[in-house]
Amino acid sequence: MQSTQTVSRRKGVRAYGTVSGRSRRQGGQSQEQVRLLQLAVCLALFLAIFLWKGVFPQRLEQVRDGLLSLITTDLDFQGALAELGESLAEGDTMLSDLGAFCVEVFGAGEQDEPAEPAAFTPPPLADSVRSEELRFLSQGTDIAACALHYADLERHGLTVQPMEPIQEEVPPVEADVIPAAGTVVMFSDYSGEALPNNYTMDQLSLGELETTTPVMGHLNSEYGYRDHPINGRHQFHGGVDIGGQNGDPIGAFAAGTVEYIGQDDSYGLYLQVDHGNGVKSFYAHCSKIVVSKGQQVALGEKVAEVGSTGDSTGPHLHLEIKYNRMHLNPVYYVTFLKQ
Repeated sequence: MQSTQTVSRRKGVRAYGTVSGRSRRQGGQSQEQVRLLQLAVCLALFLAIFLWKGVFPQRLEQVRDGLLSLITTDLDFQGALAELGESLAEGDTMLSDLGAFCVEVFGAGEQDEPAEPAAFTPPPLADSVRSEELRFLSQGTDIAACALHYADLERHGLTVQPMEPIQEEVPPVEADVIPAAGTVVMFSDYSGEALPNNYTMDQLSLGELETTTPVMGHLNSEYGYRDHPINGRHQFHGGVDIGGQNGDPIGAFAAGTVEYIGQDDSYGLYLQVDHGNGVKSFYAHCSKIVVSKGQQVALGEKVAEVGSTGDSTGPHLHLEIKYNRMHLNPVYYVTFLKQ
């Protein structure tokens, strides 16, 4: 008896389980059939609306409203198609496009459209300003006049404070620094014979000494090696010969003190002036000396007259410039008349 009941229970369980499985399979097939039906309806609606939109776009909204009212009479078909569209949108590309279409056409509820940004509304112009601008524009002015007109800010009650000019600090211009006396300011490219002791071709600074040309004349003989015009010896000429007329005044090269006066067969009548700071000037072949030893002389003051004493071929001034017993080339410090 017990075994019969147990078998019956087991049969009942098997029978129950069998019915339930068959019901689930039938329900799944039914659900798939519904989804296929929904998909077919959606495709049909899609094609109908697409063709209708191409042929009669003005009646699209009317047909859409009619279809919605028809299909939603007894069934929430709109919601079903919307859900179908959302599920299809998660699939491949074609199904996604179809699903998006269903959601857009049959989506439940109206979505709020984003509000358009408010257009800028300029502040109203006063009647006087409006009339003035209309008069100005009616004159047919050119671009330059318009630029000047609208750049006039005072017309609109605006004032512009002028900017103060920026004061740039300009570094003070340094005065020309005069090298100390004896400083080489230009090296010579001399490549001739070896120079005697205490002679140089370089230009040396005379410091702040103010100088002038003792006699304005032509340069007859330069500083350097030459053949002597009288004895014919090749020797160094330690000064320059400046041509002049007999008796022409000879001015002091710079202010100073007459150091000595002398006369010999070579230089004739001569004198030397000490200008201080190691600078001295020597004058030879003079016809007359008008100063005395130890006398103070000013810049350009007459100290002698041009002559042709000593070994000379004609009236001229033999001028030498020295710095601490070093003979310098006078062409750096005096000027001559052009040949």
